[in-house]
Amino acid sequence: MLAGRDVSQGSAVAVSKQELITNCHVVENSPFIVVIQKDHVTEAKLVKSNQASDRCVIRVESAGLSSIQGVRSFSDLSVGERVYSVGTPSGLEQTLGEGLISGLRENKRIKLIQTTAPISPGSSGGGLFDASGNLIGITTFMLRDTQALNFAIAAEEF
Repeated sequence: MLAGRDVSQGSAVAVSKQELITNCHVVENSPFIVVIQKDHVTEAKLVKSNQASDRCVIRVESAGLSSIQGVRSFSDLSVGERVYSVGTPSGLEQTLGEGLISGLRENKRIKLIQTTAPISPGSSGGGLFDASGNLIGITTFMLRDTQALNFAIAAEEF
């Protein structure tokens, strides 16, 4: 479908039947955005953007997304708590990783969750969930040349 074109790939989390949240660096400078779930491809549009804090919302026209069950507050999180990352690293859809919350940080007034859960290229924009399946963050970056220093923007920031 996109042979011969520069294509970037990332992850997003459905928060309603039509809206997904992701990182802006996943969708920025894209002439078009598509959401792929298994064999189903749906065009999406950028509807909200905060480039400075890397937070974006995209929307699909048809209401066919399966959304998350809930969002948990940053203030309720604890260091040492078990968490799960879900994303599409290297195009491998719905990849699950497990780790711990290793720190609760704030940078430029954005709440960040430091985690040992895996975040690889393509995982940006994916979800970080608690053991009950509540969204706690959107995976955003890892510190290069380190081990398990991964970060998610707190879900309530979106």
